[in-house]
Amino acid sequence: MPVKYQTFEQPLNERIRMCLRVETLMNRFHYFETLKGDWSAYSALLTILELTALLERGDLKQELMKELERQHGALKALSKHQGIDHSKLDLVLSKQKHSLTRMHRLDGKLGEHLKRDDFLLGIKQRVSIPGGSCDFDLPQLRFWLNKTHEQRVSDLQEWATPYRELEEVIELVLTSIRDSAMAKTVVAENGFYQKSLDTKQSTQLIRISIDAGKLVYPEISAGKHRYSVRFMQPSSGDTPPTQVKENVEFLLSRCSL
Repeated sequence: MPVKYQTFEQPLNERIRMCLRVETLMNRFHYFETLKGDWSAYSALLTILELTALLERGDLKQELMKELERQHGALKALSKHQGIDHSKLDLVLSKQKHSLTRMHRLDGKLGEHLKRDDFLLGIKQRVSIPGGSCDFDLPQLRFWLNKTHEQRVSDLQEWATPYRELEEVIELVLTSIRDSAMAKTVVAENGFYQKSLDTKQSTQLIRISIDAGKLVYPEISAGKHRYSVRFMQPSSGDTPPTQVKENVEFLLSRCSL
């Protein structure tokens, strides 16, 4: 029976960190979007607002365009190497060029379309208050939640349209990074593993895969010169998490592109 793994990731720069945050929020949005029930719709709506707040912190569109151009140049250079699957490489290069074109076509700053919606602005102002989205605080929200599932999904999809385009580009960027490294089996002695980073390579992401049957999880920390992995046992009751004392075998991927 094949081993089932659970994977943990640690980004090594702000650009990839932001991509992972958007990926997580979009996954949450898709989960709640498909579920029937007003509170599922409410959770999907809150996720859209959280995405909007996240994207206000920087110009992710420009960062993605820079990353696509960087990856495109790096992968194009690989075409000269022997043993490369040129059909697969050409497909990825074509997708990157298409994604760059799509990013150029996205007008304005991401999330601006929602700032003109009084309904969403009203919810955004209330959700920071504990219990602030009760029916008597936001009767318009209750009116919206009482719509049919199909009507709510239609609204949610309209609000999330620019984020869906962003999601597809992020998926391409992250897939290229994740596929850039082969996982190797290593051992954390007494639950601890540390290695130096090659400063000549641009390591973007560290991925740790553990046998899902092991009751441990990794705490990953990384700087410019080294990274470390500490395997912890979950807490039980009032007992804080502790580092495991035995050796832990895991799969390590250092993704550089």
